[in-house]
Amino acid sequence: MKKRNLIYLLFIVLVSIRAFAVVNDGAIDQARLRFSNASNIYQYNVNNTFVNQNPDPAEPGRYVEVRWKVENFGGEKVKDLRVELIPAFPFSLEAGDSPIRKVGTVWGNQMGNEGMMVYYKLRVHKDAIEGDNAIMLRYSNDEGKIWTKLDPFNIRVRTHDAILSILSAVTVPDQIVPGENAELQLKLKNIADSPIKDIRVKLDIADVPFVPIGIANEKNILRLSSGKESLLKFSLTAESDAESKIYKVPLLIDYRDGMGSKYTKNNTIGLIVGEEPKLTVTIDNSEVYTNGDTGDVVIKFVNKGVTDLKFLDVKLKGCSDYKLLSPDNVYVGNIDSDDYETADFNLHIQTAKPEVLLPLSLEYRDANNKEFNEDVNLILDIYSKSEAKKLGLKTGSKGVGIFIVIIIVVAGLVVYRRWKKRKSQS
Repeated sequence: MKKRNLIYLLFIVLVSIRAFAVVNDGAIDQARLRFSNASNIYQYNVNNTFVNQNPDPAEPGRYVEVRWKVENFGGEKVKDLRVELIPAFPFSLEAGDSPIRKVGTVWGNQMGNEGMMVYYKLRVHKDAIEGDNAIMLRYSNDEGKIWTKLDPFNIRVRTHDAILSILSAVTVPDQIVPGENAELQLKLKNIADSPIKDIRVKLDIADVPFVPIGIANEKNILRLSSGKESLLKFSLTAESDAESKIYKVPLLIDYRDGMGSKYTKNNTIGLIVGEEPKLTVTIDNSEVYTNGDTGDVVIKFVNKGVTDLKFLDVKLKGCSDYKLLSPDNVYVGNIDSDDYETADFNLHIQTAKPEVLLPLSLEYRDANNKEFNEDVNLILDIYSKSEAKKLGLKTGSKGVGIFIVIIIVVAGLVVYRRWKKRKSQS
């Protein structure tokens, strides 16, 4: 009996040790991956945020578009970042579509509007179960040698029922300029097998800088038949001091099916406040006017738009009419609204043509991080030496002036001595 009790005791001890080891292994594994909202300047810290799915909810047998935002809350950049979607029922990729997205370099503290977006279009299986269905992502920053798996993300799926789908939400124009009007066009579709009624759609703009124009921020549809669509239009204006960025606006929808059952949908749409940059480029000053001159040409960049301009990079292309003595590339940086910056290029003119073309290549981003590329050609006027003197751009040679002064002084001395000699003789 004592021997049997001893065996039982030994078995319990072994099981406890094994369980403790498993728990600790799990804790170590979990500690290898850090997701936090605090910035750590000593290391990179990648955070993946599930942004949205479209449509929401997804429908079995159809497609769903999903997007993630990748942000780096750390101070060190992450090179060669790759994200891989791990397909699992009820979601699958189309044939030929790689599950790996090459994000590239994510710089330290690249967050918010400057975060990188990862996009997938997935097919939802026709037998998908209604509710939240998990999907997995993993990422690597060493060319795919080691992968780190993220916690699962949920995608909402609803079977054929009284489903009112949001097909699209667009604004005209696509960016709302502060202080100006825009129209939000919301397209709805009844994808249920039966009509739905008493549809009420409301924009909750209490906490965002938008104001409805004329009619209130609520629309109603009495009845929408199965398979039919309806386009709702909301007139809005952005407040004049609205910051340029993407605003999340809650969209509240409730409706009833043919049996009177009530459904409620809480969605979020994104409205973009901003404006395409209005950048003007001119020659502000020049030290070169004639063939053979060497000096600086100052280029002025003026932001006449209502939103800021970011990361302006300027390159002056080569030309046989001049020799570029300074670097061909100048990083100007950010230009605030109603402000300007300049860039200097040192040139040696080697042509007598009346006009020299300065071809500039510009790269910059708007306040919402949209990239722009622009080519600008500026005309630098070149004069003959006589024309430059007439216009006051050039003065006579200093050497010639000094020589004339010396001649006058010498002549004066000669005349004076002769006069003095004659006077002494008389």
